[in-house]
Amino acid sequence: MDIREYLKNNILLMDGAMETYFDALGESEEELAESANFTNPELIQNIHNSYIEKGAQLIRTNTFAVNHVFFHSEDRMKQCIQLGYEIAKKAVEQSKKDVWIGASIGPIPEDGELEDRESILKEYEFLCDCFLEMGCKIFIFETFTVVEDVAHIAKYLKEKDETLFVMGNFHFNKMGYTKEGLSIQRFIDMAGNIEELDAYGFNCGIGAGHLYELLKSVTFPNEKYVSCVPNSGYPYQMRGKKIYSDSPVYYTECMKKVVKLGANIIGACCGSRPSYIEKLKEGIPLDQVYEKKVCKREVSLPKHKKDWANPFMAKLNRGKKVIAVELDPPFNQDAKKLLQGAKLLSEEGVDMVTLADSPLARARADSIQMAIRIQNETGLHVMPHICCRDKNKIAMRSQMIGAYINGIRNLLIVTGDPIDRGDEDSIKRVYNFNSIRLMDYVSDMNVELFGEEPVVYGGALNYAGANVNAIVDRMRKKIEAGCQYFLTQPVYSKEDMERIRFLKENVDTKILCGIMPLVSYKNARFIRNEMPGIHVPDDIFEQYRPDMTREEAEEIAVEVSVSIAMKMKDITDGYYFMTPFNRVSLITKILRRLKEELGEE
Repeated sequence: MDIREYLKNNILLMDGAMETYFDALGESEEELAESANFTNPELIQNIHNSYIEKGAQLIRTNTFAVNHVFFHSEDRMKQCIQLGYEIAKKAVEQSKKDVWIGASIGPIPEDGELEDRESILKEYEFLCDCFLEMGCKIFIFETFTVVEDVAHIAKYLKEKDETLFVMGNFHFNKMGYTKEGLSIQRFIDMAGNIEELDAYGFNCGIGAGHLYELLKSVTFPNEKYVSCVPNSGYPYQMRGKKIYSDSPVYYTECMKKVVKLGANIIGACCGSRPSYIEKLKEGIPLDQVYEKKVCKREVSLPKHKKDWANPFMAKLNRGKKVIAVELDPPFNQDAKKLLQGAKLLSEEGVDMVTLADSPLARARADSIQMAIRIQNETGLHVMPHICCRDKNKIAMRSQMIGAYINGIRNLLIVTGDPIDRGDEDSIKRVYNFNSIRLMDYVSDMNVELFGEEPVVYGGALNYAGANVNAIVDRMRKKIEAGCQYFLTQPVYSKEDMERIRFLKENVDTKILCGIMPLVSYKNARFIRNEMPGIHVPDDIFEQYRPDMTREEAEEIAVEVSVSIAMKMKDITDGYYFMTPFNRVSLITKILRRLKEELGEE
């Protein structure tokens, strides 16, 4: 019988845990259960046999952790998948029972610095192709947190064979959120509307009791099949080993309540063993399907294109040039100079003050805290930079919520400068995100938490890379992740201006061109020779002399900066001034001269 036909009138009983049960048996020296496909296939088959004997109608291959992190080559991954599928198939054949086999595919562990998501998606496609070669018809993606990844893979599979059955199970914590910050209701709305997914649901992370508490308050967008495969309970450490609570009777009582909420596929995850499947079969009538609490509604994906009544974006979208000025928070406890500079900029009527987030990995006062202080004391719109180097996901989410409570509605999201090699032994980088993934994360928070007045965020534009098509592609990815505008590195040369023109013509977005005044011969020489990607042409550099006074150098800085701004007038949507050494008085001179040139009062 086709699995879809069965599910129309029955609840499908899946198997229990493989890895934790494998560890608990202690019958193999392998630390990774999947490696036993090579070294101890009899043990893996016995585990499958045990679950089938206790009533499992769907077993998962022992392949959850097959990926490049644990297996050194594609050939090795393919061999492990082939063996895993053959072992499961042999167990089913020997049982002489009608049991389905599902390809178990887990999330590929990622480095937060990873920029190329295509390589991860390509690996998922490779894993799927290996199973397809074995004749697999059911695919189970387990313990995922990124809905878009599963949507991509499901579409890939259905384009290969539309008769395949594809299930996506996701990992949630006790509070009902994925590690990416996606709430359980938001997940249901999104996953439930992925056309290529036949079933979606929950596994790992939480126990059956918590899963019931989370599900009883949600509604489903349609009648699509829902799977519920929670852990046996919560683990604790004993003598260096992870031990799970063991109560199949209690587990079954909780799952009875879960089933009545409309679950179509049930089983057990970490900490479970065959006795859990036995109790589920004994305690839950599998031929009785309960209706879900359905609430049909449109799904708004977490990508934002409107200005949300944000004054800065509203001005940009009206076609008016905006002025953003960057200030650096202090290295110490004295913020007087910073606040004085902010007040001067307020008097000049700038549209936004941005605060750098410890640039060059040198610790400064927190950008968000300084932004809040400036906003409260001056009334200026502020845009703190948020970099991904220093904070993990917990700290990042906490910081975002705190910033929002304090009125921050604009952010510049950047990956962040790396830690100097000499400091890596004592300072640890985090990089749970890169800039694009953090944008996606904030985009989801806009939907989950900040719906009435979402946060607007921009991104950095390194326009000077060798591969302009790669720059265009990266810009588009940021826009897809909700990025509303870009701030560039400092622009000095005609060639760089033409590069920005090209990018503007090929990407529909707003760009604020960076202008950083050169305040001395030494400063100009340093920027020209030691800042990668920044090109100071001869005709600008030669205007500075080693023996010139500060006043002479600043006058040249004003003239050069205004000249650059006017040359980019027909390219840029605004100007992003970087304040050298927090010399705000210099920036005010430039702004006044620029207004005169533009004919503004």
